[in-house]
Amino acid sequence: MLEGHNFICFGPSDWWGMNPSCTTHIMQKLAAKNKILYVNPFSSDLLGAVKKGFGRRVVRKVKSMSRFLRRPENNLYVFSPIFFPFQGNKIIDAVNNFFLRLQIRIVCLLLRMSQPILWVENVRAADILEWFNPSLIVYHVSDLFGEDGYTANPAALRQREERISQASDVLICVSKRLYEAKKAEQDKVFYLPHGVDFQLFRDAENNAGDSFMQLANIPKPIAGYYGTMTAFNDIELLQYCASHLKDVSFVLAGQVTGGNYEDLSKLSNVYFLGRIPYQQIPALCACFDVCLLQWKMSKWIRYCHPLKFFEYMASGKPIVSIPIDEIVENYSDVVSVAEGKEEYCKAITWELNNDTNERVQRRIEAAKEHSWDSHIEQLSQIISEALETKSRQQMDIKQTYSGNISK
Repeated sequence: MLEGHNFICFGPSDWWGMNPSCTTHIMQKLAAKNKILYVNPFSSDLLGAVKKGFGRRVVRKVKSMSRFLRRPENNLYVFSPIFFPFQGNKIIDAVNNFFLRLQIRIVCLLLRMSQPILWVENVRAADILEWFNPSLIVYHVSDLFGEDGYTANPAALRQREERISQASDVLICVSKRLYEAKKAEQDKVFYLPHGVDFQLFRDAENNAGDSFMQLANIPKPIAGYYGTMTAFNDIELLQYCASHLKDVSFVLAGQVTGGNYEDLSKLSNVYFLGRIPYQQIPALCACFDVCLLQWKMSKWIRYCHPLKFFEYMASGKPIVSIPIDEIVENYSDVVSVAEGKEEYCKAITWELNNDTNERVQRRIEAAKEHSWDSHIEQLSQIISEALETKSRQQMDIKQTYSGNISK
């Protein structure tokens, strides 16, 4: 593992208000031997939020900002900048950037952080990259950010994404489709999918006899999903499946932040659990009989690699997914991929009745290869080699410059 470095991470999700993202897991692991400053998102867009029905996000962000700077773990600091929740307007962006620069400089002075490795997953950070003297810039490409549907100004978002791509020394892509797209533009692009707390999910599955209280009175079999529920989930698909599979309980765990789930919630075999803390998710997953991945198909979804996918796989449970490229191309032998609500409904029934021990073990083994510990070692090698390359390049530039001066 890398050791003795300073990392400033511009994270994709709020540390305090959401379950861990891929970057959260990575920073927690790196904090064992490095100093980490995790900067909570400063990209909330009230205009986009209201339009999409995400007003609650602003309330959560205010609560987060009130924490300002905290240390949840040794060597790991979480900073929540104060900012105006709008973006895309030049004046507001300029005001936000001024105050962001002031706050981040103060925090870096307090923590004695200089020449950091910048880990960027929040593309709003494009406006502030020049404020630092980084030893390296790593862009973690976890989604097709240019297709984000949560902002009122997608053009500004795409411009920022392009600037980060060009400024970064290393790009880490979580899906092969993202990797192919970035590799066509530049070098120093690597493919490394999301990881998994493998042992955590295996232990929960092995102790599946321990009851998950919220499921105590829900009849089996259970088709389950956990994660934030928005308008981008395929609500009509879920409603169709629940209406046609009356003997299956559909359990949905996560906060509803958008979309109309009213008709779905009226079905007697559909259960909404609300947000479940990450520590309880492995036990919840162990109680599922089939795991669901159901979103409306879009370019954003087609290019993604769901973080929960390897968590599902680590549990060994059967999985039914929409045709996400990463899953179709790599795991269709152990996962049912279904397009359309009728096919998806049939796939749930098939998985409940036809899964085998061989398929279970192949899913578990595939997940084991992607433990966070394994990924951290790969990331450490990529970053170490990039640091050495950049150091040599800077040395060559200095020698060339010195030679020209002497002449």
